[in-house]
Amino acid sequence: MTENTDSGEDGEATNSVDEMLQHLPEAKQRAKERRATATTSKNWSKKAKLMRQRPDPAVLASNHKPRLEELVELPKVTHRAGKPWTSAKAGLEAHGRIPIYYRLDGEVTHTGYITQMVIRPEDESDVPQAIQDHITEDDTYSEYNEKYDVTTYLVTDGERLDEPFLQSKLERIKGGEFIDEDFSYQPAYVRQRDGDFPDF
Repeated sequence: MTENTDSGEDGEATNSVDEMLQHLPEAKQRAKERRATATTSKNWSKKAKLMRQRPDPAVLASNHKPRLEELVELPKVTHRAGKPWTSAKAGLEAHGRIPIYYRLDGEVTHTGYITQMVIRPEDESDVPQAIQDHITEDDTYSEYNEKYDVTTYLVTDGERLDEPFLQSKLERIKGGEFIDEDFSYQPAYVRQRDGDFPDF
């Protein structure tokens, strides 16, 4: 009788330990993610913090006219950039999507929303399928560059503005100064103008 009781208790103890060990990898992964988030948040630049905290963040970028035409014609399209858009990624993680203004020759002509982004993908397995699927047939980018650049991102809800405006009407997210008329780099992190993204 004593043997059966002891055996039952040992069995329960063994099961209990096994159950605890079963969840150990998951618990370790959660702890690792928490540490990574805490480390990342400490290392965010002022622009990244503003992109996360402000209610009106946006990105100003440029692209070729055919790519902007595709942006309007298609529900989703993949674009790329040769620099790491880390502040845009920080804002995207906080808000779920980030508005983007597109300019041609210093004039803002199109808008959209960045909904997915990958920075420095090592290979295709690092790139979300939606981003891979929305590179258009007419997109010649990979004929001159890698298929996925330093920043590769998916844009939705593209629109051509009825009333284009000068990029100098956009205010920088940090410092509140306006973009220079001849500013040509990208990205610029800006504040949305009132009414430009009513659904954000």
